Amino acid sequence: MKLSKLTLACLLATSGFAVTSGANAEVTDGLEFHGYFRSGVILSVEDDLQRAKYPASKEQLGRLGIESDNDMSFELVKKWAFDDGKNIRIHVAVAGTGDDKALGSSVDAGGVDNSMGFGQTYVEFAGLTETGTFWAGKRDYGKDNYIFMTDFFYTQMSGLGLGVSDYEIGDTKFDFAYMSTDRNGNAAGRWGDNTNNLMHSVHVGANFGSFELHGQVKAMTDNWDSAGNEYAETGADLTAIVHLDSFLGLPGNGFSKIIGQVGVGLGSHQLLGGTLNVYNGWVAGGPGPDQMSYVDDGDVSARFLLWGGYFLENGINLFPALQAQYNDNDDGSSDYWMSAMIRPTFPVSDNFMVATEFGTQYNHYEGDGYQGSGNNAKITIAPTWVIGTGQGPAPEIRLLGTYLNHAGTNNGDDDFIVGIQADMWW
Repeated sequence: MKLSKLTLACLLATSGFAVTSGANAEVTDGLEFHGYFRSGVILSVEDDLQRAKYPASKEQLGRLGIESDNDMSFELVKKWAFDDGKNIRIHVAVAGTGDDKALGSSVDAGGVDNSMGFGQTYVEFAGLTETGTFWAGKRDYGKDNYIFMTDFFYTQMSGLGLGVSDYEIGDTKFDFAYMSTDRNGNAAGRWGDNTNNLMHSVHVGANFGSFELHGQVKAMTDNWDSAGNEYAETGADLTAIVHLDSFLGLPGNGFSKIIGQVGVGLGSHQLLGGTLNVYNGWVAGGPGPDQMSYVDDGDVSARFLLWGGYFLENGINLFPALQAQYNDNDDGSSDYWMSAMIRPTFPVSDNFMVATEFGTQYNHYEGDGYQGSGNNAKITIAPTWVIGTGQGPAPEIRLLGTYLNHAGTNNGDDDFIVGIQADMWW
């Protein structure tokens, strides 16, 4: 688009400070391309090799062999660096949207299987202060606190807002952010009842090196549902993370992370460590993104996580995780779930390995004179071809075979699940 002289003059006038401050500085620019995708299909043997739609909770049992949804995200980062120490980074990302793409196998470009939408769109300024990066826009936030074997984000605070990251005070790095998020899936439209209601959250994080603290306070006025039920309008949560350079002190190579979380009101249940977003709505069998704010002022949740990796000298790697969450509800009911999993991988050659995964979980609910519980377990074997790039990313192609008891794909009975998957990040 060609700008008229008048338009260009107006733009320069309204951004005069930025233009003036950088007009005489030498500028270097560049472009980064990042992305992630997983594409695969898993089939139920007991259902005549039809698609196995969400056979069990991958966040509890481990994702390998039961991850039926596909996902993709691609990000371009345009950056400018000035010789006075300032720099700009503009992030624009597109990602798959909707349930259609999650289970689609078609490559028809005109179909809904390939629907994409804008994910992250935000800008970062560095050099405005001696330390830290100032940012604003819509972004993934807090998603580096993540268990890759279970696809579990124990903090997921994504939304639209602004903040400062890596601001140093002494030897401590701080993150500050305000985020706004809203419900999903309300068909009433812009002028429907309570459809424009936002949840506001303020996050403060402190990184002390081997120890992190993250706190959120949240507010959501007029938090009620279509039936007129009123819910919590405030809440808070706290996350503590311990990083160890060994697997729980064992000799040899490894790492481990110990996480404790607690939250009340809008910091409880699916919102523990998070904001209103689609991932938090569905994680570990949640009520859905349009209902996860339906919690009471007195609801309290606590979560414990332990995970890591242990690398043996013979090339065998072990990746275990223990997870548990307890919810004590204001109405007198309570529920909890706990799970354990481990992923051992066995090298066969430079570019071929056999990955395995074992997981089990148990959940329990009681309230209103009723109590119930459930459990299931799985075993997965995944022959995997992989080629390392030498710079971190290593694309994988897998064959998948899983035995799953109490399977969602077979009316709660045992099932065998087979499939293929490609998985890559860069």
